[in-house]
Amino acid sequence: MSTAANPGLVKAGPRLAPFFVGFMALSAAMILVQVASGTHDWHRREFLGLVIAGAVSSRLKVKFPGLNGNMSVNLPFIFIAMTQLSVGEALLVALVSVFIQSIPQALHKFVPVQVLFNLSTALVAAGLGWHAFRFVLDSHRNVPAALALSCATHFLVSTVPVAVILSLVDKRPAIRTWINIVQLSFPYYLASTGLVSIAAGVGDHTGWPTLLGVTCIMFVTYRSYRLYFGAVRTQLG
Repeated sequence: MSTAANPGLVKAGPRLAPFFVGFMALSAAMILVQVASGTHDWHRREFLGLVIAGAVSSRLKVKFPGLNGNMSVNLPFIFIAMTQLSVGEALLVALVSVFIQSIPQALHKFVPVQVLFNLSTALVAAGLGWHAFRFVLDSHRNVPAALALSCATHFLVSTVPVAVILSLVDKRPAIRTWINIVQLSFPYYLASTGLVSIAAGVGDHTGWPTLLGVTCIMFVTYRSYRLYFGAVRTQLG
């Protein structure tokens, strides 16, 4: 599941939090400039399918128990985009998915700076994950190794900044916050990597039947995580 900080978190944080948000936004802007300066192939049908699937699954999100963050089941679609589409398409899939994930149910709680942080983190994670996949694939022609490095890169780049911003606000050690996030989300990152590997085995580009199947699996996973996190919050409360 892709991780994100909850709306209003950065706004309520200490002075150092906005500087960290600015750093992530600058990093995302550098990636966008690099992408805009090049030429890229477009896979319109596959891109459209991944955008729609990522957008729909982004609303299936659960709140971290004990933390001011949430997870959404859009991750496999971002991974598929990173490994099958151009970097521009992958960034757009991640951008749309995480933007929809960041919209609160109560629109008056929408905080632009929080959305900026989530989008910046998503762009940096997807961009570096895409480059990691292409680096290994171009150098060694090893798809499993390329997929593993790509997903691991995305995992680190997406979870570490969230852990940092949560630690700044909650005033707790960043490493402890990151470990808590890993314990809650790492199993699903592994499962998402497995789903992407299966999708890659089906064909070079994922079609609508595969996307529909992955969406159904994501819904079941969402229900499982929701029940589990609900039980954990009951124990903590």
